[in-house]
Amino acid sequence: MYSHVVTSGLTVGFGGSVGLESPIVVTGSAIGSNLGMLFHFNYRERTLLIGCGVAAAISSLFNAPIAGFVFTLEILLLELAVSSFIPVLLASVAGAITTSALAGTEVIFSSERIDPFRLDQIHLFLLLGAATGIISLFFIRVSNYSRRWFTGLQGSTRPFLYGGILLGLCIFVFPPLYGEGYSTIRALLLNDMDVIADQSFFGLKVQGTTAILLYLVALLLLKVLAANLTQGAGGNGGMFAPSLFVGAAAGYAFALLVNNIGLGYHLNLATFTLVAMAGVLCGVNHAPLTGVFFIAEITSGYELMIPLVIVAAISYVTVKYFEPHPMPVRQLMDKGLFAGYDSDSRAISKLDITKLIEQDFQTVQPNMNLGQLVEVVSHCSRNLFPVVDEEGAFRGIITLDDIRTLMFKPERYADTYVSQLMHAPPTVLQKQEGMDPAMKKFDETGAWNLPVLDGDKYLGIISKSRIFGVYRKLLSEESTRLEL
Repeated sequence: MYSHVVTSGLTVGFGGSVGLESPIVVTGSAIGSNLGMLFHFNYRERTLLIGCGVAAAISSLFNAPIAGFVFTLEILLLELAVSSFIPVLLASVAGAITTSALAGTEVIFSSERIDPFRLDQIHLFLLLGAATGIISLFFIRVSNYSRRWFTGLQGSTRPFLYGGILLGLCIFVFPPLYGEGYSTIRALLLNDMDVIADQSFFGLKVQGTTAILLYLVALLLLKVLAANLTQGAGGNGGMFAPSLFVGAAAGYAFALLVNNIGLGYHLNLATFTLVAMAGVLCGVNHAPLTGVFFIAEITSGYELMIPLVIVAAISYVTVKYFEPHPMPVRQLMDKGLFAGYDSDSRAISKLDITKLIEQDFQTVQPNMNLGQLVEVVSHCSRNLFPVVDEEGAFRGIITLDDIRTLMFKPERYADTYVSQLMHAPPTVLQKQEGMDPAMKKFDETGAWNLPVLDGDKYLGIISKSRIFGVYRKLLSEESTRLEL
């Protein structure tokens, strides 16, 4: 409940190029979880309290109760009933009231003038939505690569050194990358490019449309890099603020480019800056409603609702086509901590392949003759017999169909051996494999029984019927738990 507040403050205070939103959300969810455990609430009630903590945290941070409410429902509580919305909404409103009482109701991002939506600009918002979707996809791909790269450096001081040095160089050349970057966003909304340009390397002036566009593109790309370097170096922060920064730079650059390519447009820079912020925010987090209501509420700019919806929807669809899961969910899935939002995936992910192994299949040795094999078959109810040598290594399988015609030929009993009758199974499973690859092998081969090995050592057989039986039981337990 307190560690993220301290570490995130140190991270951003010392120049970490991330936001404070994620640590504050974790803090709010921890408060809700601890309260749930303190009062011995059940799973559903504890989950609801975690959602209330998250909604209150977002609402308090931005004085945006609707955005906090929508964020919680869209990202965390997809399976709760409508009746559960009331506590989340009340918590979000309580957070906003507390913030207003302690810090006032100042609007975080404001602009002098926002143009209302015009139908003749709809194609530009569609284009901006596609552009923010591509930028969001770039953001996600860089984050995924960065996470894998820094994971490979774990166990030494190299992540801290590499991340810290590279981040320091980025900020030294481009000071606007320092911290979460809200001051830069405000300057863009006020069309005060001089404030941003004056912070360039050694105070060099950035003059002219081309120079400004190049400078903004550099800021956009390097902000993505700087945010990931901060996290890779061990900093504590989230991608909420960096996505707003990237969106603001992209929207301002887009409108400035359109205004200066001779098409006769005079777009409002602040309007497109705000709308692009929603596009990147929803693209990175797969949360279109959050992007729309967040920008509309924190800017008091509900007249932008139509372009916000257009850009957020196009950005979301663009990213969703290439990246089915948002970054936080992908990180959990890579660690094996989350299987997906549907009950089927969660139930499958809980199955342990080693606990599904059946060991009542009678094994036979490759040097046994047909007579000995028939004797074994006559005392077994199974129709599959794994072939295992004296060292316990798996050699193949024999099925009842393989010997059905030979069983009634006693003259073949002495000179026909198991090694001549056995054959390789369609495929094998290794005990360390998860259920996803196991189910894929069942589907690809059409087999109902597959041997499980530890290297080349035989452990037992897994049958599809046993998987289905355990799966149905887990799915029933999952449904019961969600109804509690």
